[in-house]
Amino acid sequence: MSASKLKLYWRLQLAAHFLQKRADRDLLESGNVTTAQLGVIAVIGNGTNVTQKDVAVALGLNESAITAMVRRLIGLGYVERQKSEHDGRAKLLNLTDSGHAIHQNTRPPFKKINNRIESVLDDTEIENLADYLERLTETFR
Repeated sequence: MSASKLKLYWRLQLAAHFLQKRADRDLLESGNVTTAQLGVIAVIGNGTNVTQKDVAVALGLNESAITAMVRRLIGLGYVERQKSEHDGRAKLLNLTDSGHAIHQNTRPPFKKINNRIESVLDDTEIENLADYLERLTETFR
C-alpha cells in the first residue's frame, strides 16, 4: 500500500506532535526547559568550542531561532557566551553549572517516554522503527 493511501506523513506528524507535547510537559516539570531548548543544551553540553551556528546546523534550525533560544537559556542561567580566543568575531557557548545539572536531570522524562514506547513495540519493531526514521531523516535532511 502507498504512503499516500496510509496517510503516512500525517501519522508521522501526529506521532511527533504528541511525543513532543508529552516530553515538553515532563521537561518543564523537571527542568523548566522545552525539548527544543534541551536540544540546544545537549549540543552545547556534548561539544567543545560550540557556536550558535554549530547548534543551528546540528539541530537543523535557523540561526535566528537559535539566537532566541540561547537568549532564553542565558536568562535562565543555563548557558553563557564567551569570546573565542582564536576568532575575535566568534562567541562560544558553554553550559553553566546549572546548565550541566539540567542536561543530566532531564534524562528521566525521556526514559519515561522510551519505556512507554517499549510497552507497545517489541525489540524488533523498535529496531525497525529506528532504521526507518533514520532513513527518512537522511532523505529529507
